[in-house]
Amino acid sequence: MTSDLAIIGAGPAGLTAGHVAGRAGLDAVVFEAETPGGELVNRDRIENYPGRPDVSGPELRTTLYEQFQQYDVPIVLEEVVDIRDEDPFTIATSGGEYAARAVLIACGGRASTLDVPGESAYAGRGVFYCAKCDGPLYRDEVVAVAGGDDWALTDALFLADHAAEVILFETESELPAGASLRERVASNSTIEVRTGTEITKVTGEDVIDSINVIDSAGRTDIVDVDGLYVQVGIEPNTEFLGDAIPTNDRGEIVTDADLQTETDGVFAAGDLRCGSPQTVGAAVGDGITACRSVQQYLESQTDSQP
Repeated sequence: MTSDLAIIGAGPAGLTAGHVAGRAGLDAVVFEAETPGGELVNRDRIENYPGRPDVSGPELRTTLYEQFQQYDVPIVLEEVVDIRDEDPFTIATSGGEYAARAVLIACGGRASTLDVPGESAYAGRGVFYCAKCDGPLYRDEVVAVAGGDDWALTDALFLADHAAEVILFETESELPAGASLRERVASNSTIEVRTGTEITKVTGEDVIDSINVIDSAGRTDIVDVDGLYVQVGIEPNTEFLGDAIPTNDRGEIVTDADLQTETDGVFAAGDLRCGSPQTVGAAVGDGITACRSVQQYLESQTDSQP
């Protein structure tokens, strides 16, 4: 059986696209390798979502998922491992193969790593990438935060509710986060900010006990910490595409204004799209735009048939 649309990923962009597809009467199917909701389940607060100020990630995930469920769009809990540009498209998963007239890639990204000595060795032993999951384990301890964007500062504030001290390290001379978050962090006595400082090594014995840093003047230091939370960006989940769908040197999918890729009939939405602001609101908007573009594409294909 051939679907009208295969949506890869059930994060904010994918759930929104599935909802719009259902309303439009498209025969759509969503593929998700893990849990519907994407990174929302790992976020304590979402502070930049219009109409829902200071909503928790799980709460927003529930809202989007319940709205998605209003229409009969199935979610297949299988990992997509390949897309073949055939007529129709073939979507190969960990459980089989499926066919669709159009494809929307919306499988988001994962946390970037520092790529420094000791980081991978101490992952799960003091180095962590989900503040909401692991942060409460560091009550009354010292936690370092790597990163200075909105997500990093939001999570630093969350960690400050648990840890005795939070030390935030940003390689740039100024924090790239928004002004309101910078002000809140600056006024929090539990958080120390060190800009122009790079983490160069993670050390310890059974668990992490310190990190090596160097500042913009070349001064080095060893900082004793009990945990290291890494939030230095997002790496798009596009490796499975191989050469099937072109990406840029960062692995992001390049699209036009209608969110169509260089491959006719294949669209991209959310954090893995080149130029995405990588916010939940932007991902939801992408889901709507991409699905509307899919509708126009499918209609044009029908009109062109003899």
